[in-house]
Amino acid sequence: MFSRRDFLTTATASSLIAATGCFNAPQSIAQNKITKIGLQTYTLRDVFETDPMGTLKMIKAAGYDYVELNSRNFAERSAAVLRGMLDEAGLPAPVTHISLDMIKGDLSGLIQTAQILDIEYLVVPYIGEDMRTLEHWKAHAKIMNAAGEALRDKGFKLAYHNHQFEFEDLGGGTVAMDILLNECKEDNLIFELDMFWAVLGNADIPALFKANPGRFKLCHIKDMGPNKADFIDGNYEDISSKLMKNVGDGILPFETFFALNDVSGMTYFIAEHDAIPKPYAASLSQSYNAIKAMRF
Repeated sequence: MFSRRDFLTTATASSLIAATGCFNAPQSIAQNKITKIGLQTYTLRDVFETDPMGTLKMIKAAGYDYVELNSRNFAERSAAVLRGMLDEAGLPAPVTHISLDMIKGDLSGLIQTAQILDIEYLVVPYIGEDMRTLEHWKAHAKIMNAAGEALRDKGFKLAYHNHQFEFEDLGGGTVAMDILLNECKEDNLIFELDMFWAVLGNADIPALFKANPGRFKLCHIKDMGPNKADFIDGNYEDISSKLMKNVGDGILPFETFFALNDVSGMTYFIAEHDAIPKPYAASLSQSYNAIKAMRF
């Protein structure tokens, strides 16, 4: 099993070009590509808990290079047992989702779990609907800034993953994403941009990257159907099952976003589908192959 550090030098062809300055091909021909692709295990939550080893092997067989875990993966088994499964499947887990409560609670236990699993990034993926006022977001930012500093001292990085509500006006033009970006130090909190939810929230992704260089080191890649307007006020189940698509089956301009990797700092590229169509293996392959074919 190779370690999380391998990704820092091989995650994208564009990072190599930027580092070496040896790109001599015509600028009109897109040459950059994603060389390591991950999958968020939430995508296969329906089968992971009943057959975790089989699920990991299916992910590996589809071509994925690593997985992004979520907290339920190590809630039902020890981190050491899960690490053994990952090793057997040949899938490192450099990233995991955690809850805000986990960083407010037993931070030392979380660090121990991260050490066993060789995790680099711990990502807060969601804030409950009852905790999204402007005052709440300022409090969340304070908590994450402090936790990010503590985790950084132990060799880990804290990140935040968005949905669409982080781009909604909280009053006076202020949005939650700006609060987190502005009130957390760059070294203490970076971001995993879920491109689907950001577009649903009408975020200007290129402008977001340019205004916050180096802050978006991870992303979720999932595609969107053409009828976004029908789901602006939709519920999660309808959005994930009807608007969300396997990568390559939708309209999102991922290559436009990835052309700015040298600005955003993007290093980890992670496919996800909240309501993945069956058969699962075919959907996994569809998204993997579409991402692999991208040029920017």
